[in-house]
Amino acid sequence: MVATAFAGFAAFILINFVGFLVTLGVADSVAENKEVVVGVAAVILAAIALGGGVGLVLLRRPWTKGLGLGLMIGWALVSILSVGFCTGVNPDIYTGGTL
Repeated sequence: MVATAFAGFAAFILINFVGFLVTLGVADSVAENKEVVVGVAAVILAAIALGGGVGLVLLRRPWTKGLGLGLMIGWALVSILSVGFCTGVNPDIYTGGTL
């Protein structure tokens, strides 16, 4: 279960990195309301990590529990270590400070 938790963490890092790059690309192409694009991406990434993690844990198989916990732990650690910037939960992003 520990190995699959690390796999879930790595999967979230990969999903978040790709989502972050796509979000920045879309936000640059939008003339107005960049904050809305980042907000929608933050909700989608949180739903993938937290909703998908809970769904995998509820399947109650050892490998799905580890993968689900890894997704949720990955979201939490990335949010904490990046001060919410990489997961879109930093309120400064929506007020126009960093984007």
